[in-house]
Order: sequence, then C-alpha cells, then structure tokens
Amino acid sequence: MRFLTQFSFVAVCAVAIIAATSQAARAQVSIDGGYFDTGGTGAVGAAVSLQLFKTPVIPLTVEATAAAPFDGRGFAATADARFRLGGTTLGGGVGAGDIGQSTLGQSRFLYDGIIAQSLAPHLAVEGRVYVGTNRPTSVFAGLRLTL
Repeated sequence: MRFLTQFSFVAVCAVAIIAATSQAARAQVSIDGGYFDTGGTGAVGAAVSLQLFKTPVIPLTVEATAAAPFDGRGFAATADARFRLGGTTLGGGVGAGDIGQSTLGQSRFLYDGIIAQSLAPHLAVEGRVYVGTNRPTSVFAGLRLTL
C-alpha cells in the first residue's frame, strides 16, 4: 500500500512538471506576400501557413504551407520544419506542386528551403526556394505576417 501511495505521488509530480513546461496549443496562421521568380519569369504571389506542432523546449515548429503566384502559373503545398534561433529562422520541407513547371496540372514531388529574419514581433522578411527533379528552381521573397 505504501508503494502505491509513493508511486501516485511521483506520477502526480511528473504530470505537473510536464504540464508546466508545455505551451498551450493554439493554431497560428502566417501569411506571406511577395514575388515569385522562375527562370526569369516573375509574378506577385502569396503563401499561407498553418502551424501544426510546436515543441515546448527547443524552438522548432512544423507547418503546412500552400504557396502560389497570382498569375495562375502553378502552386506548391509543403510540410515545413522551421528552427528559430534568435531572430533568424531556417527551415525546409517536402511536398508536391506544379509551380515553375512548363506543363501545369502535373503535380510533382518538390523540396523547399526557408530563411527568414524577424523585423518585429509578428513580421519577418522571408525567402523560399522550391527545387525538384525535372523542374526549374522557383524562388520566393516577401514579408511574413503571423497572426
């Protein structure tokens, strides 16, 4: 009986420590507005990101992102991991899309790389590069607003 009492006390303490170090889950949405360039062809465009997961101890987040130029020349949908150190964010992801391809409508596997620098608490300048096999590289540069 004494063992059960001690075990219960330790279990309650462990749960309390985990709860104290965890952050409340809340969905964050970020909107990027900027310029896409693919092989010298450019267009204004946007990206929307939804935070899926945030680690409580290290500055790592996982997001789902959809990006597209406004001229109707493709899209990209990716799952991105973002690591923040100070005001600088580095990240990368994988996904699918037809952004920058000569034949639209044929979604293919792609990768993206991310670098961002914070300008204010909810504002950053961000650059993205989309690469994949048998496709030109697409670059996005713009401002990111986190709501």
